[in-house]
Amino acid sequence: MEPVMAPVGVRDAKNRFSELTLAVNETGKPLIVLKNNKPWVTIQPADSALARRRERLERFRELTRQIESEIVEEPVWDKSVSDRELLNEERVRRFG
Repeated sequence: MEPVMAPVGVRDAKNRFSELTLAVNETGKPLIVLKNNKPWVTIQPADSALARRRERLERFRELTRQIESEIVEEPVWDKSVSDRELLNEERVRRFG
């Protein structure tokens, strides 16, 4: 895994631990912690697949919001037409 965030020093990592670990889990990328300006430890997500699932879920939610914002009103269904008739009409329309 390649780090995307700039490496941080030990003191900074200690002071911002929650913030940094949240960022690591959200991005799915590791973070290098430096001691005396040399790599000392790496913080990485325990499950990188979880970060990818979260990202996909957020994209799905955004897409849902976009679709729902475009809906002006729900269509009105003709209750006198059965599901079977609707399916037959669609079958004829698509396949002739």
